[in-house]
Amino acid sequence: MTTSNNQPVLSQEARKKVIDRTNWICVAVDAIAFVIKIVVGVSVKSPALIADAMHSLSDLAADVPLIILAKVSHHDADAEHPYGHARFETLGTVMLGGLLLAVAAGIAYESIHLFFEATRPEPSLAALVTILIALALKEGLFHYALFQSRRARSPLLAANAWHARSDSLSSLVVLVGVVATMLGYPTVEIIAAVVVAGLIGHMGISLTWNALQELVDRGVDPEQQQAFKQVLASVPGVKDVHMLRTRMMGPSVFIDAHIQVGGYLSVSEGHQINEWALRSIKERFSNVTDVTLHIDHEPDLPDATPAPLAPLRPAIENLLFERAIRGYEQLNIHYHQQKTTLELTVLPGQLTDGWQATFAAIVREVPWVDAITLSTRVCVIDQSER
Repeated sequence: MTTSNNQPVLSQEARKKVIDRTNWICVAVDAIAFVIKIVVGVSVKSPALIADAMHSLSDLAADVPLIILAKVSHHDADAEHPYGHARFETLGTVMLGGLLLAVAAGIAYESIHLFFEATRPEPSLAALVTILIALALKEGLFHYALFQSRRARSPLLAANAWHARSDSLSSLVVLVGVVATMLGYPTVEIIAAVVVAGLIGHMGISLTWNALQELVDRGVDPEQQQAFKQVLASVPGVKDVHMLRTRMMGPSVFIDAHIQVGGYLSVSEGHQINEWALRSIKERFSNVTDVTLHIDHEPDLPDATPAPLAPLRPAIENLLFERAIRGYEQLNIHYHQQKTTLELTVLPGQLTDGWQATFAAIVREVPWVDAITLSTRVCVIDQSER
């Protein structure tokens, strides 16, 4: 099975391994980037390079809680978390989005502050080479993490990938500043930094907003909902699909829906149709984790016009007993708009004198009885008797 972007669907265990491996690679790259930036920055006394090293250090500090949250999100459902722990992954995405906003604000503040500084740093060739190496590392990490996030369908990995891109963009700012200063245009560094701060801030807002929407049970888009309805409606025996609701939880989709089947089906046949509907939608959509279907035998009445409920079997059997309708073999009850149709089956030769007149009186006097039919059992072949 493949996802919509033609990536093969990973098992839960394989997905967990991809996320863990990618997170640890992020740790390694962030550590390398920090070390080379801080060592060279201090040695050549480059404030811009030292500031960029602090950005890499913030990335490294963020990697640890993200790894912890990713591990927690893979835990199975328990008594306190019956739907699993996938929302911890969403929480990590919110944290990363907030960190991107903080980074954007910091870069913008420092850049604007430079307008009022009388001095400018004097970059060296070593600083230029270091920035190019760091830029290649972080940009490579961005593309790698983004690819793995699509494989694992992980919003947290995608957020971490864009976090890596923010570091490469800040390195790009330093690179532009180094080159511009060499060419005699130090103000370009400030302008570039402000632009990049805006881009990073936009990434942070987008990631945070989408993750927050998921935390408040955002559903899938209308096109995806329609696709779910079409698959459910294609199952033989399903007459209608309505009241379909979805919610996102990490990479997973949870579905609640009502499906309408024939009003005179047996309970077992209605249940079997339900099982086919469940299997069909899970096989068609790999991101659907849980489906809850309500079986209807008729269209739902609007909530604004509630009707009194027709009684259940004990009350109906008591009514028949009081009217001297006794000794029947089987009673089937069919409900329609809070009225009932009663089907009584008797054995061959059983005396039913006077029952039809009693049936007519019940239909006439009892408002929730629409009709009563009487039939004789002809032949029953039990599989166990073969």
